[in-house]
Amino acid sequence: MTSPRLKLTYLVLLPALIIAACTLGYYTFLTAAQFERLGEKSIAESSLLLLQDKVDRIETQIIAADNRAFALIDLAAPASVQHWKREAEELSPSIRSLLLLDASNRIVSLATRASKREERKFRRLFVARILPKLELEGLAENRLKHLHTRHDGRNFLISYTMRWHRGQRHYLAAHHDTGYLVREVLPAVVGDEPGQPRHNVLDQDNRRVFGPSLVESGDYVVGKRFPTTLYQWRLQVAPTSAPLLEAKGRSSRVNQVALIALSLVIIFLAIGFILYAADKERRVANLKSEFIATVSHELKTPLSVIRMFGEMLLSRRVRDQSKQQEYLEIICSETERLSGLIENVLDFAALERGKRSFQFEDTDLAALARRAIETMRYRFEREGVSVTLHCESAPLRGRVDAQALNLVIINLLDNAVKYGDGSPIDVRLSSEAGEIRIEVRDRGPGIPEQHRKRVFERFFRSTTSATTGARGSGIGLAIVKRIADEHHGHVWATDAEGGGAVVGLAIPASANADPAPAQHAQAAKGDSQPPAELATSPMGRRP
Repeated sequence: MTSPRLKLTYLVLLPALIIAACTLGYYTFLTAAQFERLGEKSIAESSLLLLQDKVDRIETQIIAADNRAFALIDLAAPASVQHWKREAEELSPSIRSLLLLDASNRIVSLATRASKREERKFRRLFVARILPKLELEGLAENRLKHLHTRHDGRNFLISYTMRWHRGQRHYLAAHHDTGYLVREVLPAVVGDEPGQPRHNVLDQDNRRVFGPSLVESGDYVVGKRFPTTLYQWRLQVAPTSAPLLEAKGRSSRVNQVALIALSLVIIFLAIGFILYAADKERRVANLKSEFIATVSHELKTPLSVIRMFGEMLLSRRVRDQSKQQEYLEIICSETERLSGLIENVLDFAALERGKRSFQFEDTDLAALARRAIETMRYRFEREGVSVTLHCESAPLRGRVDAQALNLVIINLLDNAVKYGDGSPIDVRLSSEAGEIRIEVRDRGPGIPEQHRKRVFERFFRSTTSATTGARGSGIGLAIVKRIADEHHGHVWATDAEGGGAVVGLAIPASANADPAPAQHAQAAKGDSQPPAELATSPMGRRP
C-alpha cells in the first residue's frame, strides 16, 4: 500500500508540476505573441512614416494650387477671375472652377473650365448645397479652409479663404476636380512600383477610390486620413510582402500553439511515466519483500521438519519400523521440496542476470515430457494426483535446450499440483501452424480473469493461492515465460472448458526434424496406444 508520506508527495508534487507546466506554456505563448506584436508595430511605424510623407505631398500640391489661383484675383477688378483660365493648366491644373463672393455670400464672379451647361449646373449646386456648408462666419483673413463633401455620388473638394477690400469681406473659393486628383495626382505621388509598398485610398464608406484591394494584407495595412483637404478619404499602405507576412503570422501562431501543446503533452506524459515508474518500482519492491518473506518461510518450514524428524530418529526414541519409514519419507519429501525451491531460485537468478547459457539441439519433446513427469512421479503419488500425457502420432521435435524445457514442464506441473486441489492433470503436446504447443491442464478453481495476464510476472501470486493454501515463491511461471522467450515462443493462461485452468507455451517446431528409424518405430508404437495414465496413487505410496 502507498505510504501516507508518498500520498502526500503525490498530492503536492503532481498539482505543482501541472501548474508549473501550464504557467510555462502560458508565458511562452505570451512572450511569442509580444515578439510578434513588436514586429507588427515596427512595420506599422515605418509604414506610417511613409504614409505621412505621401499625405503631406498631396496636401502641399492642393494648397499650392489654391494659393497660385487666389493670387491671380484682384478684388478691385472682379473680372480678373476670368484671367485665371488662361494660366489654369500650368498654375492649378486640379482646379476646375474659381469663384468670388461678396460679403452677402453672393457670387460676384465665376470662372470655370467646363462648358456653359456644366457651369450653370455647378452654380445651382454650389448655391443650393455647397455654400450653406462653408464656414464663412468668423473666418480669419487669408486663412485657407477646405470642404470635402459628396453629392449625388460625386466627390467635391472646395478650398476657400477670406480677404478684406475697402472694409468689406470678400470670399475666394476654388472647386477642385477630384477625378483629376485620382487620375493624375495620386498616381504621381503614391503610384505603386514593383517591390515597393502598395497603396490605395478609401472614402468615408470604405469604398475604394484609388488603388488595389489590400484585404489580403490583414493586420499589416496602415491607414491615415488627409488632415485638411481630402479629409473624408483615407490613404492606406501595406508592404508588398504583407500577404506572405500575414500567412506566416497565422502559421506561426498555429505552430506556437502546437509546439506549446506538444510540450505540455510531453511534460504530462513524462509526469505520468515518472508516477507510473515510481508506482511500478514500489510494487516490485513490495513483491520482492513478499518474495523474500515467502522464500524464507518456504526454507524454514522444511528445514524445521527435517530437523525435528531427524532428531527423533537420531535419538532412537521411535522404535516402530513403520513410523521410522514414515519419518524418513517425510524427510525425503521435504528435502525434495527444498531442493526444488532452491533450484528454482538459482535458475531464476541466472535468467535475470543473463548468465544462463542455452544449448539448443534437436530434441524429441514427447520423450522430454515423459522424463519430466517421471521426475515428479514421487510427488504425484504422495499428493494422490493422476497425470495423463497426450501426444500426437506424428513425431514432435524442436530445436530446444532440453534442460531448460525440462524445467519449464516441471514448473507447469508444479503449478497444476499446487492450484489443482488434487484434481487429475492432463499434459498435451500438439503441433499447429509450424509450432509445438505444450499445455498443462488441471481441474481446480481456475485463474481469475483479472490475473491471467499477470501470472507470468515475477513474484506475482494469485489470490487463489491464499484461498487454497498453496505454497510457492511466485517465480515458477516467470521462469516459464523467460525460457519461452529465449526459444522465440510465447505463453498463455486461460480457463479450461468444464472447469480448471490451462497454462501452456508454444515454441517453433524444428524445420529439419528427421528422427532416427528407431525413434520412428518407438513413437509409432507408443502413439498407437491410448494416452497412458503415468502416475496414480490415492494412498500416497509407490505402486
